[in-house]
Amino acid sequence: MKIKHLTLILISLSSYSTLANEITYNSFLDNTFIKDSKLDFSTRNHWKYLKENASQPKEVHSAWGQAFSFDYKSGYLFDTIGFDVTYDNIIKLGASDYFATRNLLYNDGKGYNKHNAHGFNKFTQRYAKIKVGNQAINFNGKAGWHSLKDFGIISSSKHLTRNSYLGYSGTLKYDNVYFSLAYIDSTLPRESAKKLHFLTADRKKVIDNISTAEIAYKDKDLTLDYAYGVAKDYLKRHVIELSYKPTQKLILGGQFYGSYALDNYDAMKQNKKEFEDHAWHYATDIEWKEEDWSMKFGLAYTDANKHNAIGYYNRHLGKNTRGRFNGLAAAGADYMRDGELVFTSVLTYDFVKDNSTGLYMNYGEFNYKHDTLKNGEINVFNIWKPTSGTFKNLSILSKLGYGWSYKTISASDITPKLDKHGKAQRSPTLSAETVIDYRFNLL
Repeated sequence: MKIKHLTLILISLSSYSTLANEITYNSFLDNTFIKDSKLDFSTRNHWKYLKENASQPKEVHSAWGQAFSFDYKSGYLFDTIGFDVTYDNIIKLGASDYFATRNLLYNDGKGYNKHNAHGFNKFTQRYAKIKVGNQAINFNGKAGWHSLKDFGIISSSKHLTRNSYLGYSGTLKYDNVYFSLAYIDSTLPRESAKKLHFLTADRKKVIDNISTAEIAYKDKDLTLDYAYGVAKDYLKRHVIELSYKPTQKLILGGQFYGSYALDNYDAMKQNKKEFEDHAWHYATDIEWKEEDWSMKFGLAYTDANKHNAIGYYNRHLGKNTRGRFNGLAAAGADYMRDGELVFTSVLTYDFVKDNSTGLYMNYGEFNYKHDTLKNGEINVFNIWKPTSGTFKNLSILSKLGYGWSYKTISASDITPKLDKHGKAQRSPTLSAETVIDYRFNLL
């Protein structure tokens, strides 16, 4: 009798254990960590070309590569913790001397010899992520190697790969107000798998870290954004960005960026400095959007005094960094020299569905030794990006541009190189670019 009861108890326990394991297994499968995971495979073919003679005899800068990328984004375990990984493999397809200025291929050697051009592979992103809260108030954070696009004073940009940083970042959201913090201490650049430290412009000192804080208000019509940050012992940076939509088709914008020198900046030689004590760039723009065309116009001015030379506002925070900048004055060239006033226009029209053709034009002027220097460029571009059908995950960008500027003292010193009559010398440029992207959703 006792054996019978014991057998019944064991059968009951076994059945309960089996049921519990099945429930646990099904619960794990139903967990958002698995259910919300995504895996994308994408390819990018990117070619860049530039012919110029600003600081040297006429040279061609050209690079061509192919990228294959896997991007995994997990869901959240217990609706709180997850991780993301991005892997990129780059194949060299072609390169000229000076290829490294295009930031597509790895420069495995000294100088700009085309034989130094190589492909590479890397885990561009690998980080843990956390989220807590609800729709009204929540926090999202990341720790590890990750990209930071327009986060505080920091940004990331993509050519064949996107540059990423090692550090921490997080955003606390309450209603329409966002408060963000980030701390980073090294980078994986766009054109390399090699971990690099941030450096001063003369490459003599390491910038130990960059920290930033940002507060923003965003709703469907208005965005107000202020960010402050420090590249340790090198630069302080202020960023103010505004956007307002008085009507559905009209957008008014403003961007203001300021840099202030710290001890390690002041310690550099004069020819390595971008400005004397501080530099500011002020910009405003207006945009009108219709269903099949748009036009955008911008006006900007830079204050970046430098003794006996041309100062300028540098978008970035030192070597191996990418600084946040959303003004129109950064095009094929940066129109941010001291006293420079620049006018920009961007016109686009969809001649056929899913295909936009446009003109991007910049014209700038500034004075140097009683001479007015004029600079500009005209770029024609076309973007085909199908929204349905077989090629809905394909996009093709092509661009061709001509520019005119002046010869400079060197690649790092943009002060005009004068002829025997004391006049600036004209320097034309020709540029071209193609980007072909295709994405496959594997999960």
